[in-house]
Amino acid sequence: MIKYWPNQQGKNLNLEVVALFRRVYLKFNANLYNKTSQILSTDIVTFSVKKELFKIILFEFEILILDIIELDLTREDLENLKKKLLMDLINKSIDSFKLFIDYNELDYFDSWELCDQYLLIENLLVHLVFGSFSEEFTNSIFLEQHIPVKYVEILLDNIIIQIAHIIFFRYIVNQFSLSSLLTFLVSCKLCNETYISLRSLASFKNNLVWQHWLNYYCIQPKVVYSNLYKIWIFTPQGLDCKYIYLFQKDGLNELSNLQIIVTLLLEVQDFFWPKLRNIYLLLSKILIYSCSYFFYRLYQIFMKSIFLVFRSNKVK
Repeated sequence: MIKYWPNQQGKNLNLEVVALFRRVYLKFNANLYNKTSQILSTDIVTFSVKKELFKIILFEFEILILDIIELDLTREDLENLKKKLLMDLINKSIDSFKLFIDYNELDYFDSWELCDQYLLIENLLVHLVFGSFSEEFTNSIFLEQHIPVKYVEILLDNIIIQIAHIIFFRYIVNQFSLSSLLTFLVSCKLCNETYISLRSLASFKNNLVWQHWLNYYCIQPKVVYSNLYKIWIFTPQGLDCKYIYLFQKDGLNELSNLQIIVTLLLEVQDFFWPKLRNIYLLLSKILIYSCSYFFYRLYQIFMKSIFLVFRSNKVK
């Protein structure tokens, strides 16, 4: 039986939020290994560090929820402040993480280009603070009013994993010297033993940067155009990523010029590809028929020639 998220503020919503955070905290004790082919910047750190970072982010997110309730923000306020709220959440998580590793040189997050999670955090905040969305809330995962509890849990999983990825991605990319990056990871006891050499670290960094720009300029426009979204979740087997439907009213307006060009190319592909495919299939059928007819006639001529040869020999 599907359990649905409460559709309005009240005791039921508060109890559901508490139960949700408790379930997510328990997930941090399970396997946190990245089981996908996608690279996360947190793959470079140990299990204990990754677990602590996830706990910090979830704790800061709890504080954010309480602040929103205390300030009595409306849904319109959340929509207008979604970028600021998310960046503040990331920076406060960085502050707490710096205290944990006793390292003060981590930069604050100020580049919006690296972060495209505001639509999902808006959904998540609305569900946690106000309950299921109403007609006023248009950037929703569902067109229906009733939302399964599991999907709200998925959104919370995703925001935690993505923020952890953003924090380490920012630092890894900003470190132009591999030796300084390795020194930081080793001295703070963060580094996974797989990446304790400069060669493995360089390979990891290059693959991470390449994947980021590939996702940003090619994959993200495609999924936005298709009303899909890639989310990360905690599973008993490790971290996994899935694609979910996301109704994005203003999704295309948030894309950069180059990303919009990609969506235009997708439109061209959607228009021409079926027609080219039909032409290809038609030409293939014609070619197969022509070849079949040619070989059939060739076979007839060959058999007729053999028959004439045997007949002439028999007459002699």
